[in-house]
Amino acid sequence: MHTFWKNLWQLVGPSQNKIKGLTFLLAFYELIKLVSPFLLKIIIDTLTSSGIAELKLLLWLVAGMLAAEEFQSVVGWVTNRLIIKVILEIEYYLPVSAQKKMMFLSLGYHERENTGNKITKVQRGVEHITNLIENLFWEILPTCLQLVITVVTLFFVDWRFSVAFFVFFPVFFYLTYRVNFKLKSRRQEMHRKWEEASGKMAQSILNINAVQSFVQEERETKEYQGIRDVILTNESYVWNKVMNFVMTRDFIINSGRLTTLMMGIWLVYNGLTTIGTLVFVFTISEKAFFSMFRLSRFYDRIEHSLEPVERFISLAKEEPEIKNPARGLKPKNIKGEVEFQNVAFAYHGGQRKALNGVSFHIPAGSRAAFVGPSGGGKTTIARLIYRHFDPFFGRVLLDGCSLRDYDLYHFRRAIAIVPQEVEIFSARVRDNIAYASPGASLSEIKKAAQIANADEFINNLKDGYDTEVGERGIRLSGGQRQRVGIARAILAKPKILIFDEATSNLDSYSEKLIQEAMERVSQRRTVIIIAHRLSTIRHADQIFVLEGGKIIEQGSHEELSNVRGGLYAKLLKLQNTGDVD
Repeated sequence: MHTFWKNLWQLVGPSQNKIKGLTFLLAFYELIKLVSPFLLKIIIDTLTSSGIAELKLLLWLVAGMLAAEEFQSVVGWVTNRLIIKVILEIEYYLPVSAQKKMMFLSLGYHERENTGNKITKVQRGVEHITNLIENLFWEILPTCLQLVITVVTLFFVDWRFSVAFFVFFPVFFYLTYRVNFKLKSRRQEMHRKWEEASGKMAQSILNINAVQSFVQEERETKEYQGIRDVILTNESYVWNKVMNFVMTRDFIINSGRLTTLMMGIWLVYNGLTTIGTLVFVFTISEKAFFSMFRLSRFYDRIEHSLEPVERFISLAKEEPEIKNPARGLKPKNIKGEVEFQNVAFAYHGGQRKALNGVSFHIPAGSRAAFVGPSGGGKTTIARLIYRHFDPFFGRVLLDGCSLRDYDLYHFRRAIAIVPQEVEIFSARVRDNIAYASPGASLSEIKKAAQIANADEFINNLKDGYDTEVGERGIRLSGGQRQRVGIARAILAKPKILIFDEATSNLDSYSEKLIQEAMERVSQRRTVIIIAHRLSTIRHADQIFVLEGGKIIEQGSHEELSNVRGGLYAKLLKLQNTGDVD
């Protein structure tokens, strides 16, 4: 629990000074609340001893009570304003910091974590942290302060009154802790299932085309319902256990109240204290015992919030696998020379190597291609050039320097990629093209679209460049999305341009348009083409053939096509005869 509060304190770093000030203000507020009951004690004792003879004093005491109540209201108003300010502040910067954290985490983390899980982790984490802060300042902290102040006050008024607290308080909170400790594993399972349910719903919606095409609507609904059933079972069990404990808590609280009252009556009967003192003690002890009950209920809520908050904290503490050097290289002019030196790599620490002892050199301004069977390591090369991952062994060089020595974000701006599935945002066509260059003018966007053979189809859209393309570009065809991707890459003005299977899923006409665009954008920059259609790489300066994570052949199209028994020649023959695409 100590670690939890320590981590939470770090999480609310921007609000720490306000929280400290608020704590002192709450303590002052709780002290002020004792003034009115204490004045009432004096009034009762005065009436008991002197009757109405001390009318002037009694009027002053009543006026003092009114003034104390009004001052208490002012302090309460200021306190509540500050609490609201802190809560709104936390509600603002926690999601923003979580978004920033996820944007800068390495690609490996995002490939391991389900999208729905990540979103739920943030949403539920922020929700529970906010609720925790609200309860902390409006309920928990005032209650704790009230308990401490009450016990201290009772001790000084008459130490015998504080005995009831010292007897019942430890028993009460031991039992509360024990009940919640037994429910910890159930709560952990419950929150894991919440994330799983969110991930399941996200996947079903994202892949709705496949779901409906293969008539799997009922299956997806049943699987989601099954996860929610587990959540309901666990949640019902947890809250039933908590509610069953309420009777025990009530008995302990009522026993403490009656013990305090009976002790007070006995002391008054024996002339050991005054009636005013009894009224004062019983008034503040009633509030304290009620606060003790409320505090136990808040403890239930805290325990219920622990798991989602800890999951959010784990996200906040997640470190990128790819470290950006503190003083990384930021050359003004990147030429685009790429070299791999005996590179080995396996995904997520697996045994099977995606690349094994790969070495090659691509001169700046040249055109290189990588071909070979699926799973040979072609896309992995592109990922290592981007430094989405670091090789386990060997080095990746850019212009003769290790990628590890460059400022990560500086050298990535010199690279652009057109993947097999271009990632399109739910925005306008012009926004998608200008994604890598948000400040680009409309004329620059149109020029890039013309080079990418995209201008014609964009002008035929309902709103032209202002057309909303829908989530993941659902309103565009595959070929149109690819051309938008090429236009985006052109506008980024990269020194290195990577085409990763950019034409593999297209019809012949779309492929022809994209090949023309690729030819136009390949001038005066390093171009790396990953392909399985050999027609797209005939004019490459050098071709690397990969199989099983190793380069088994290397040369130009003419050289490799004449290697008897070579894999490239075999693939070329199969494509020419139409046995494979």
